[in-house]
Amino acid sequence: MAEQEPVLEPDVHEVLQEEPADDMTAIPVEVRCVEGPVRVQVLPDKGASTKTLTVTSSRAVRVLVADARRKSAVLIGTEAFRVAYTQAAATEDTAMALWPKDVPLVVSATVEVHVKAAAADSTVSVQTFRWAE
Repeated sequence: MAEQEPVLEPDVHEVLQEEPADDMTAIPVEVRCVEGPVRVQVLPDKGASTKTLTVTSSRAVRVLVADARRKSAVLIGTEAFRVAYTQAAATEDTAMALWPKDVPLVVSATVEVHVKAAAADSTVSVQTFRWAE
Protein backbone atom coordinates (compact mmCIF):
# COMPACT_ATOMS: atom_id res chain seq x y z
CA MET A 1 0.00 0.00 0.00
CA ALA A 2 1.36 3.36 -1.01
CA GLU A 3 1.81 5.99 1.65
CA GLN A 4 0.31 9.45 1.06
CA GLU A 5 2.64 12.35 1.29
CA PRO A 6 1.71 15.09 3.79
CA VAL A 7 0.65 18.47 2.42
CA LEU A 8 3.39 20.84 3.48
CA GLU A 9 2.17 23.84 1.55
CA PRO A 10 -1.46 24.51 2.50
CA ASP A 11 -3.84 26.41 0.31
CA VAL A 12 -3.89 30.24 0.70
CA HIS A 13 -7.54 30.17 1.84
CA GLU A 14 -6.65 27.66 4.50
CA VAL A 15 -3.72 29.77 5.74
CA LEU A 16 -5.89 32.89 5.95
CA GLN A 17 -8.70 30.84 7.55
CA GLU A 18 -11.22 32.43 5.26
CA GLU A 19 -14.86 31.59 5.75
CA PRO A 20 -16.87 30.62 2.72
CA ALA A 21 -18.99 33.44 1.29
CA ASP A 22 -22.39 33.56 2.95
CA ASP A 23 -25.32 35.07 1.10
CA MET A 24 -27.36 35.38 4.29
CA THR A 25 -27.08 38.95 5.66
CA ALA A 26 -29.79 38.77 8.33
CA ILE A 27 -30.99 36.37 10.94
CA PRO A 28 -33.82 34.25 9.55
CA VAL A 29 -37.16 35.07 11.18
CA GLU A 30 -40.32 33.07 10.89
CA VAL A 31 -43.30 35.37 10.42
CA ARG A 32 -46.77 34.05 11.17
CA CYS A 33 -50.13 35.73 10.98
CA VAL A 34 -51.94 35.33 14.28
CA GLU A 35 -55.63 36.04 14.46
CA GLY A 36 -57.32 36.32 17.81
CA PRO A 37 -56.05 37.23 21.27
CA VAL A 38 -52.33 37.19 21.94
CA ARG A 39 -50.88 36.98 25.45
CA VAL A 40 -48.62 39.91 26.25
CA GLN A 41 -46.45 40.19 29.33
CA VAL A 42 -45.46 43.68 30.48
CA LEU A 43 -41.81 43.86 31.43
CA PRO A 44 -40.76 45.65 34.61
CA ASP A 45 -39.44 49.19 34.41
CA LYS A 46 -35.69 49.55 34.02
CA GLY A 47 -35.34 52.58 36.28
CA ALA A 48 -37.13 55.32 38.16
CA SER A 49 -36.44 58.70 39.71
CA THR A 50 -38.18 61.18 42.00
CA LYS A 51 -37.96 64.89 42.70
CA THR A 52 -39.95 67.51 44.56
CA LEU A 53 -39.96 71.21 43.78
CA THR A 54 -41.81 74.36 44.76
CA VAL A 55 -43.61 76.18 41.94
CA THR A 56 -45.08 79.66 41.97
CA SER A 57 -47.93 81.26 40.08
CA SER A 58 -45.61 83.79 38.41
CA ARG A 59 -44.04 81.51 35.77
CA ALA A 60 -44.16 77.93 34.52
CA VAL A 61 -41.29 75.55 35.26
CA ARG A 62 -40.26 72.64 33.04
CA VAL A 63 -40.24 69.57 35.31
CA LEU A 64 -39.69 66.92 32.61
CA VAL A 65 -37.90 66.99 29.27
CA ALA A 66 -39.11 64.99 26.27
CA ASP A 67 -37.60 61.53 26.71
CA ALA A 68 -38.27 58.44 24.58
CA ARG A 69 -36.94 56.24 27.39
CA ARG A 70 -39.69 57.41 29.76
CA LYS A 71 -42.56 54.98 30.24
CA SER A 72 -44.63 57.31 32.41
CA ALA A 73 -44.48 60.01 35.05
CA VAL A 74 -46.73 60.82 37.99
CA LEU A 75 -47.16 64.39 39.24
CA ILE A 76 -48.95 65.35 42.44
CA GLY A 77 -49.23 68.78 44.05
CA THR A 78 -50.03 70.03 47.55
CA GLU A 79 -52.12 72.80 45.92
CA ALA A 80 -53.86 73.03 42.56
CA PHE A 81 -51.45 73.55 39.67
CA ARG A 82 -51.54 74.14 35.94
CA VAL A 83 -49.84 71.79 33.48
CA ALA A 84 -48.76 72.15 29.84
CA TYR A 85 -46.95 69.81 27.46
CA THR A 86 -45.16 72.41 25.35
CA GLN A 87 -43.22 75.54 26.17
CA ALA A 88 -45.55 77.59 23.96
CA ALA A 89 -48.61 76.41 25.92
CA ALA A 90 -46.85 77.18 29.21
CA THR A 91 -46.73 80.88 28.43
CA GLU A 92 -50.49 81.42 28.87
CA ASP A 93 -52.73 80.26 31.71
CA THR A 94 -55.63 79.69 29.29
CA ALA A 95 -53.52 77.17 27.35
CA MET A 96 -52.62 75.17 30.47
CA ALA A 97 -54.80 72.52 32.12
CA LEU A 98 -55.83 73.11 35.74
CA TRP A 99 -55.15 70.08 37.95
CA PRO A 100 -56.62 69.73 41.48
CA LYS A 101 -54.48 69.26 44.59
CA ASP A 102 -53.70 65.79 45.97
CA VAL A 103 -54.84 64.08 42.75
CA PRO A 104 -52.09 62.15 40.89
CA LEU A 105 -51.58 63.15 37.26
CA VAL A 106 -50.21 60.24 35.19
CA VAL A 107 -48.35 61.36 32.06
CA SER A 108 -47.83 58.43 29.71
CA ALA A 109 -46.56 60.50 26.78
CA THR A 110 -42.85 61.11 26.26
CA VAL A 111 -43.35 64.89 25.96
CA GLU A 112 -41.90 67.70 28.05
CA VAL A 113 -44.02 68.81 31.01
CA HIS A 114 -44.34 72.33 32.41
CA VAL A 115 -46.13 73.18 35.67
CA LYS A 116 -47.19 76.39 37.38
CA ALA A 117 -49.05 76.98 40.64
CA ALA A 118 -52.72 77.88 40.11
CA ALA A 119 -52.93 80.47 42.91
CA ALA A 120 -50.79 79.91 46.00
CA ASP A 121 -47.32 78.41 45.83
CA SER A 122 -47.44 74.63 45.48
CA THR A 123 -45.07 71.77 46.07
CA VAL A 124 -45.11 69.35 43.14
CA SER A 125 -43.61 65.86 43.40
CA VAL A 126 -42.60 64.04 40.23
CA GLN A 127 -42.02 60.29 39.87
CA THR A 128 -40.55 59.11 36.58
CA PHE A 129 -40.47 55.50 35.34
CA ARG A 130 -38.19 54.52 32.42
CA TRP A 131 -38.18 51.69 29.88
CA ALA A 132 -34.41 51.95 29.52
CA GLU A 133 -31.44 53.58 31.23
